[in-house]
Amino acid sequence: MLATRDDVYQNYPSTAPTRYETLGAAQSLASLERALHTLLSPFDYSSAGDWLDAAFGAMSEVTGTEFHMPTVMAGETVWDAIERVLDRYSTPEGADIAGTGDARRAAMARVLVPPFKAGVSEWRRLAARRAELTALLDALPEAVLMYDGAGALVHANPRAAELFGTPGSSGPGAHVRTEAQRLAWTMAAAAQRSIGETKADGQRMTEANREVRAHGRLYRLRGMLTSGWMPGGEAGVLVTAAFELVNPLTDIELRSRYGLSAREIEVARLVASGLSNNEVADKLGVSYFTARNHVERVLAKLGVGNRSRVGAVLRNEAA
Repeated sequence: MLATRDDVYQNYPSTAPTRYETLGAAQSLASLERALHTLLSPFDYSSAGDWLDAAFGAMSEVTGTEFHMPTVMAGETVWDAIERVLDRYSTPEGADIAGTGDARRAAMARVLVPPFKAGVSEWRRLAARRAELTALLDALPEAVLMYDGAGALVHANPRAAELFGTPGSSGPGAHVRTEAQRLAWTMAAAAQRSIGETKADGQRMTEANREVRAHGRLYRLRGMLTSGWMPGGEAGVLVTAAFELVNPLTDIELRSRYGLSAREIEVARLVASGLSNNEVADKLGVSYFTARNHVERVLAKLGVGNRSRVGAVLRNEAA
């Protein structure tokens, strides 16, 4: 005669775990394993905030209670507040923060405190290195822009902010700022590829240069891959910018470089000042059709597609 399920349970030693208890223990161990992986991989996350969110979630899953960013006391940093709470968790009483009396969960919570503290220490050290670097860059007279591994702007020193303004602003330096951003994106994308950019000798390219002409200046941008201030040794990008004044082209230079006649030079300067074909005709005392022909020849000789680019050529800003 086969034993029924009730017969088995009735004769099973009372000290043995039930199937549900065994399943619960397995789930708890799985939660602990996931939490340890999260806490021991702080730089698998793009920012400290992302890692903390994942770490708090892992602690909540293991302890069975809501674990969130603690209140920062006077004189504390966020990291100080987190470590203060972790110190409480390291005690048997503090680990049972939910008050459930579940010794197993409390023990698991205490196991997570050291790796959590280790991750916090790693982020603190990285933040300290970044603070040291930004302080150094802020003291430099040259313009320097810091970009992360994705090419996103992290910091602009005072000289860079003065020259180029802030992202999204429109000013004299907006065009140069855009070119610096493109340079950072290019280098960051190359760094994220395992092979990166290579030179002819097979060595990885860690620098790149670009020239930008704008508002009577020639800017020389230099991008450099750097590490030590990004998570997990990831490479960031520093872009420095130096410039020199560019003198406007003289009539002699316009004649020799572009083959403009004296009349065409006059027309070019009128167009650069923003005059329409009708206004150019009035200034020169010629018909509209004659003025239009002059303007078309000027555009062709200067090699520009529209009249808005004539001023940049005359100011010697055209690349």
